[in-house]
Amino acid sequence: MTQFNPNLMIRRLKVVKSGKAVFDEYFHRGLNIIRGQNSSGKSTIMDFLYFALGGDVEKGHWREAAASCDSVIVEISANSRIVTLMREVEEASFQPMRVFYGTIAEADNANLGAWETYPFKRGKKESFSQVLFRFLGLPEIEYGEANSRLTMNQVLRLIYSDQMSSVERIFRSVSFDLAITRQAVGDLLCGAYSDAYYKALLRRRDVVAALQQVRSSIQFLIKSHKRDGRPITIEWIEAEGGRLEKEIAETNKRIEEIEREIFDAEFTDRLSLNDQETAYSRVVALQEKVGAAEENITRLSLQIADTDKYTASIEHKLDQLNQSNSVVESIGGLAFDFCPSCFAPVEDHAVEEGCNLCKSSHNAEETRKRVLKLINEYARQRDRANNVQTERRAELRARKSELEELKGLWKNAGKHYETALRTPTSEMRSRLRELNRQAGYLYREQEELVFFRSVVEEMSALSKERESFESELNHLDATIDHEKGKQVARLALARTEIEREILGFLHQDLARQITFEGAKEVSFEFDADRLSVNGESFFSASSMAYLRNSFFASFLLAAANDEGFLHPRLLIMDTVEDKGMEPERSMNFQRLLRDKSQNAKSPHQIIIATSMIAPELDNPDYTVGEAYTHENKTLDIA
Repeated sequence: MTQFNPNLMIRRLKVVKSGKAVFDEYFHRGLNIIRGQNSSGKSTIMDFLYFALGGDVEKGHWREAAASCDSVIVEISANSRIVTLMREVEEASFQPMRVFYGTIAEADNANLGAWETYPFKRGKKESFSQVLFRFLGLPEIEYGEANSRLTMNQVLRLIYSDQMSSVERIFRSVSFDLAITRQAVGDLLCGAYSDAYYKALLRRRDVVAALQQVRSSIQFLIKSHKRDGRPITIEWIEAEGGRLEKEIAETNKRIEEIEREIFDAEFTDRLSLNDQETAYSRVVALQEKVGAAEENITRLSLQIADTDKYTASIEHKLDQLNQSNSVVESIGGLAFDFCPSCFAPVEDHAVEEGCNLCKSSHNAEETRKRVLKLINEYARQRDRANNVQTERRAELRARKSELEELKGLWKNAGKHYETALRTPTSEMRSRLRELNRQAGYLYREQEELVFFRSVVEEMSALSKERESFESELNHLDATIDHEKGKQVARLALARTEIEREILGFLHQDLARQITFEGAKEVSFEFDADRLSVNGESFFSASSMAYLRNSFFASFLLAAANDEGFLHPRLLIMDTVEDKGMEPERSMNFQRLLRDKSQNAKSPHQIIIATSMIAPELDNPDYTVGEAYTHENKTLDIA
């Protein structure tokens, strides 16, 4: 039997009160039946399963016996990887979750530091929904204008059929229910989200934001740096630079002529050396800034290169880790009849769970746990490194722009200093002072041109970024449109398969509802949260319960027979006898569940609770725990 992923199975459930296990049972593949008298605590166990997997129990909704317990621990198989989850039983909503990489038995012998704690909601730290989605290979779907993301609590609304929700509705009832959320959950579990679509959608959001930022920066530079109402261009800068060079040369020529006149007149006064000292100090200061800027750029470039290598190594490790679990499960250990070095026969001194060559022991389950934990940690490290790289690249662009400006300023300061060295001044010659002032103005204009050149270069770099983002955006839009078309086709196929399964349940129901007997069409709307048969939506209470049960079971069975679904192949159902369901009808439904489960292509798990179990199903192949009574309830808290 080929396993379709995502695949979530309950292996063991343990409820603790005052340090004592008041419920501790193992579960198996296929159909699991918790049976017992009414009010013996079956629904309490079903609620604990829902809560342990990440469901939220609102304040005041805990049953009295359940509320008296301290914690619930569940050992699960997530895509064949064993993990243990623990949550404290509190009246408040949004309780956090603890995660242990191993079995409950191993967790019982581990210290508290071996557990990792995750909050209900995402924030500075990942939520437990993000972690569980990663374990199951589910994408973190964003939906709606607020960019909300689906959680385990929302996914479980199509996995857990509870007694408290209306039989007229599909989803488990919650506060603040939105149609767009229900549609997103339904589409996801039907497999109508491809990885390429999800990645393109997330990347498009980042590209749109980056493109808007680049466009805003370009507009700001254009508006802030205009001359005569026209944007600054490289052609304008070149023309202005030529004009200034010409005027500076003419001014310096006149200064030299006046200097000769002063010399010929044998004036001995010389202008103060203050101008020379000031010009020299400016050259030195700018040279130091240029050196510091170059050093910063070199440092940033090396950091970026190192982090790129580090990120690539993490990606490589993640690929290897994801492959390693499959290798361990598929191949296992290799056995040698002859030594691969000297070809001597290898004596069969087997070591349990060990190498038959070197006799070293190993444990595949421990390896899988370490792999799962490393995947989670390396994914977080990769995300942190990518965020740091984005900030560094932005800083590198700014540093390079600053360096170009500093180099221009330093070059002009050097020219100014050379002029100052050969320009004597005399308080007696006002004309010479005026010419020196004019030369200073011209040099300052040259410095402005250096700044303007850096602005133009920055605009050029931004324009290239804009073109790159626009090109990528077009590619992403094409990918999204293509994948969206595939999703529409996928959703139509999934709905057809679910409908076919539902019709099977309706046609094999006892003769209680005429519409069911002649059912030709079943419609279900996730956003409207309603079911109908042949266009009708109102039946007797027991028939509505049967229809809702058929939908939940059909969703699970369709996923167990089609790997295209993203349904976790788990069903928890507490409604097989709800709303006055007569025993014969309930038992007939149980038998249908057994038969369809046995014929499914992929491993799955169905957990139901009933007080009227079909006699042929009342055996350990299907049951979990004891047959509970009022005197022997599910929770041993007497």
